[in-house]
Amino acid sequence: MNITIPFVFYTIAIIQIGIFINSISIIKIYPNEKALKYWAGSLILSSIGIIAIAAGAMLAASLHRGTFFSTVSNTIHFVSIISLIFYAKNLKGKTTAKDNKIFTLLTIFYFFGFEVIRKNGDFIERQTFTACMAAIAYFVLLLEVKQQKLFNDSYYVKVFAITSLIEFILLIIRVIVLLSNDYGFIDSLNDAPLFPVLLLWILLMVNVWSYISINGYWTERISNLNTTHLIENTKIKVLLKEKYNLINSLITANKTAVSGALSASIAHEINQPLGAMKINTQHLNLLLKNKKEKMLIKKIIQDNDRAAKIVTTLKGIFSNNNPIYRTTAFDLLIASLVPFFEESTKEKNIRIRFLLNAHVNVSINPDELKQVLSNLISNSIDALSKSSRQNKVIEIKTFVKNNKLICSVTDNGPGVSKKIQSKIFDLYESSKVSNSGIGLWLSKYIITKHKGSLILNKAYSHGAEFVIELPISNNVS
Repeated sequence: MNITIPFVFYTIAIIQIGIFINSISIIKIYPNEKALKYWAGSLILSSIGIIAIAAGAMLAASLHRGTFFSTVSNTIHFVSIISLIFYAKNLKGKTTAKDNKIFTLLTIFYFFGFEVIRKNGDFIERQTFTACMAAIAYFVLLLEVKQQKLFNDSYYVKVFAITSLIEFILLIIRVIVLLSNDYGFIDSLNDAPLFPVLLLWILLMVNVWSYISINGYWTERISNLNTTHLIENTKIKVLLKEKYNLINSLITANKTAVSGALSASIAHEINQPLGAMKINTQHLNLLLKNKKEKMLIKKIIQDNDRAAKIVTTLKGIFSNNNPIYRTTAFDLLIASLVPFFEESTKEKNIRIRFLLNAHVNVSINPDELKQVLSNLISNSIDALSKSSRQNKVIEIKTFVKNNKLICSVTDNGPGVSKKIQSKIFDLYESSKVSNSGIGLWLSKYIITKHKGSLILNKAYSHGAEFVIELPISNNVS
């Protein structure tokens, strides 16, 4: 028995099964694509049909008559061609109920037609019938490709169209060859005519190219999809960065609409109890006679006034009112803060060292700048209070560089963690768990509003150093 014929059939079927296995992963990417499912269905039906045809030919007692098994296997292979038509239809459109009825009737006709010829005809007549029916199916497939203009969609779709055309031509040639020759009685594979068999092998190989071209088309789509996703992800990253910058801008831009109203409300609520405290404290001062107690009351009144002034300053920062800028000797402004921190630094064994060598004037809102300096000094006090170092020092230095006032506030505490250095000035970011993360953001905002800059010196390794830079108004003689 000639085993070359079934061997070629099995080889073609194994290749198709391999393509089918690859199609499963593609279907997972496009689960809603009906075209892909018809392609996968065509692949598995074709491979099953080819294996069944080869097995039936090997096992049949007489190839002349064949068996009912050959009717079933050939019908399965014919349905695989119908599935290709459905694949083409669903690439741009969709199959209708009418399409389903027509192709169902065509399949039924094929099944009974083949069975009738098997019982009443011979091997060559069955081969001629299968070739004619396949040629009709491929003609319909080519019409579908032309109607949907698939030829222009992709290089791989062009290959699919060309291979389908080649298959159609080969089928026509096969029909002509089978009809124009008398091959006599064929009862086994050894009797099968060589030329029609070669045409069938070529047909099956071209069919494999057709399936591979479809695979290439969807692989190309996945590649394009990945490229699109990469571009989209890049765009999304850019948009997210822009969104983040926009949010930061809106925090500043919306200070009038939101923060202004909020700060005005808070200022009103806080100033009421502060006013009442001041009146009660002043009344208590009149009642007391002891000098020490009167001094204590005086300090309470001063602290009350300072708190009220801070509230008014914060309200002014976020209001529409034009801030009041005054030409101020910066060194004197810093010196005025000394009394506010004497008690807390003495209590925590912290020494503040002043190296004030700027001797220049700056155009500033003094209350706002006091708020910034107080915040920086308070942060240093908090950091040093948690340090086990014996010699705790805060150093405030001023000098002039490149016609700019430079003011640095340094401490020899634990410093700022590297994890938070890059976002230390962000709103709601803080290196201290108990803090709200507003102080440094607000300080930077105030300095920026004064056309200056506030930075953390990341190179400073002996603790923390914050550096303020402000434009000089004019020199003091």
